[in-house]
Amino acid sequence: MTAVRHTEGPDTGAVWHYGDPLREQRRLLAGEAGVDLGHRPVFSVSGPDRLSWLNAIASQDFASLAPGVAVTAYILNPQGHITHVFGGSDDGETFWGHTEPGRAEPLLAWLRRMVFAARVEIAERPDK
Repeated sequence: MTAVRHTEGPDTGAVWHYGDPLREQRRLLAGEAGVDLGHRPVFSVSGPDRLSWLNAIASQDFASLAPGVAVTAYILNPQGHITHVFGGSDDGETFWGHTEPGRAEPLLAWLRRMVFAARVEIAERPDK
């Protein structure tokens, strides 16, 4: 299989397809394939309050998030417009998140500003 990669835009270098996009799409829909998101910046949120804290500031229901379940969440401004988007899953001790290339710095800055008394640690994970 030959990987065809994006040549421009925020996903430059990411795999677009492996030679047969229609078949690959069908396999994705059937749950028989995955998507390489290795080009996306990764961050972690750890600490005993991580899920309740994320639940309070994001659009997703993190309060009942089971380990290993993937989620997509939005951070909304007071007018209800999307300002940040991230995805990820919790492993029972840490929430592992990822966002669009070029969006990690503003997202993590915003998340850090929202930590008041919550017992959470936010870290960039360029090695993951």
